[in-house]
Formats: sequence, C-alpha cells, structure tokens
Amino acid sequence: MAQQPLSRRAFLLTAGAAGIGMAKATLAPARELVRSGALGRIVFCRAFQGDRGDSLGALQFLVDAPRLVSVTEHAAGRATLRYPGFVASYEKDRRRREYGIVICGSHATLVVKRDGWRVFGQEA
Repeated sequence: MAQQPLSRRAFLLTAGAAGIGMAKATLAPARELVRSGALGRIVFCRAFQGDRGDSLGALQFLVDAPRLVSVTEHAAGRATLRYPGFVASYEKDRRRREYGIVICGSHATLVVKRDGWRVFGQEA
C-alpha cells in the first residue's frame, strides 16, 4: 500500500512533535488515543519545557492543532493559549530540565514526557 504524502500542515505538526525528543512513531499512538475520544472532552492542557525540546509543537501535534483563538502572554516565559473548547497553559523555563505535556480530558489524563506517555484514570 502506497503511503499518502503528508500535507504541509501535517508535516509541520510532525516536525514539531519530534522536538520534544520523541519520534513520530512514539507519539502517534498517543495522538490516536486523543483523536479517538478515549480521554473524553479535552478540558485543559499544559505544556512545559526547559532549554531543549518543543513541547508546544508536540502538544499541537497531539491535539491536532485546532485553530488558536487567542494567546495571553504572562511574565517569565508563560502564556495561556485558548483553543475552541479548551485552554492550554505553556511555560518555558531554561533552568528546568524536565519537560512534558499534560492533556486533561473529562474521562482520563494523558501525560507525555521524553521517556514515553501514560494514561491515568481511563475507564475500563
């Protein structure tokens, strides 16, 4: 079966996701989990990063980057991003070594870090 070429948008989302230090193949199952609705309705997301990686790009890949409604910048590398239906908090701190993403849904929470991802509170 021939693989469909990626659209420019899909390519950019994939490239951004790789910035967190995880390959597309590693993040793809987590993205499909979000797309399937297994987390329920997405209500809040948090992306935080240190001096390396692109957690915001990875977050946009995971939630399939809906149209951004607004961005409110705060002091010290923090911002609130409003998407249709949910809010995301972004924080960049060069002193921090840890980085990752938390996607809170109405049924479960997805946590993504450099070493992998995990779902908490998923209904059986």
